[in-house]
Order: sequence, then C-alpha cells, then structure tokens
Amino acid sequence: MTPIPSNDHGLFGLVVTQLSAPFWLWRIEVPRLIDPAVLACLSAQERVRAARFASESLARRYAVAHGALRLLGERCFGVPAAHQRYVHNAYGKPILANLPQARCSLSYSGTNVLAAWSLDHEIGVDLECARPIADAADLADLHCTARERQRLPRPGAAGYDRAFLALWVRKEACVKALGRGLGIAPSSFECDIDPGTTIVHIHGSLVESHVCNLKDDLLVAWARCIRVNRSDRNHRPVFACFPTDGVAEALRE
Repeated sequence: MTPIPSNDHGLFGLVVTQLSAPFWLWRIEVPRLIDPAVLACLSAQERVRAARFASESLARRYAVAHGALRLLGERCFGVPAAHQRYVHNAYGKPILANLPQARCSLSYSGTNVLAAWSLDHEIGVDLECARPIADAADLADLHCTARERQRLPRPGAAGYDRAFLALWVRKEACVKALGRGLGIAPSSFECDIDPGTTIVHIHGSLVESHVCNLKDDLLVAWARCIRVNRSDRNHRPVFACFPTDGVAEALRE
C-alpha cells in the first residue's frame, strides 16, 4: 500500500495524518459534518451503536473512527470498506474476519481519532488530550505501581496530570496490543513514565511501546507485541460480540 500522505483530503473529506510507527498509524480529525460515504461504510450494528450516544458529537466521533478504520483497511488490504466483517475476542478487541491475520486498533479523545493496521504484530494504540484530571492522584493509586507513583511529580504539582496521562496511554496501548484490554490490571505491570520507546514486560510477554506528545497537546501511544506468552495466545482465538469503546471508563469525557 502507498502511504497516505499527511493532510490527505481524499478520504471522503477526512483530514488524515500518517504518524511514525513500525506499522500503519494515522490521526484523523473529526469534522463537523461527515460525508455520507463514510457513514455508508458502517455496519448496521455500528449505526445502532452510534445512535445510542448521548450527544451528537460523541456519535459523530464514533462514526468517523469506525468509518475511517474501514476505509483505511480497504486501502491497506483491498477489502471493500462496507464489506468488512468484524468479530471481537472475549475482551472486546476487533478482528477483521475477512483477513484474520490483519490486526487493528482504535482510540479517540476530544475531536481526534487514532487508527492503526498491521500484518506483522499484535498492536494497540491509545490517545488522550492533555487536560486537568480532577482525581488523577486517586486514579494513580488504583492503576499505577508504587514505583511509578514515586516517579510521577507530586500530586497537584505542575505537570502531574500530563505525566499521569502519558503513563496511562502507554499502559492502555500495551494491554490493547495483548488483546485483553483492562482484563489485565494496569497496576500489575510497570512502565517507564518518560516519553519515547521502551520494552514493557507484562506477565511473560514483551511489548514494545512508544509515547509522544503531538504539537496540539495530544498524548499518543502505540504498542506492538514482540513476544506473547502461551497463556495470552490462548486467549486470542475466543470470539464474542462485545462492543469496544477504546477509552477507559475512569477517563471517559
């Protein structure tokens, strides 16, 4: 596939920017109006789910995220967007049934979406808008190890919320890559709190992860599995019709 250039308006009016990663990774800006062709890509189940959101902006973001994932998947693999069929593992991770060796991941925050595809590794992505988090210290107590909490700035200090979110997006991208989401307790493994690339050890699996801060205060994390232990591989083939949100309950907007 030819990489989609930055600020490509050819994807039915969506502004798509390809980001640096060892797999296909894009940022998509959620427009005020969605081209009907994007909506036409969605499955009946996705349309029903979009209609259940309490606000029009959240419904629009969901529709853009899932429509863009399908359109980008078509560009990557040639499977028509509207004909793609997704199943979900027992933890809610979507898998393209038309091409089971393909791997995808989605995340969204504010008016931005991350979408990713790979044929080489299990992958996960996460995105958060840098912003004040009223209960960041309480969330850190729940989801971070003692050593991670020691390395974070003092609660209430300048930069604490951003540092917590940078750690959070890395953790969530890693557990998404393993296909188990928050079925793995974030406090059960340790991550580097600094931006950049590192290897994370999670219950016998090795996950390469990267965190960066985009210029408009977006914290982006990607992860790919380098080695998956047998127990994690055994979880992956179990399918169910679980919807996926891609956003941790504690950080919902």
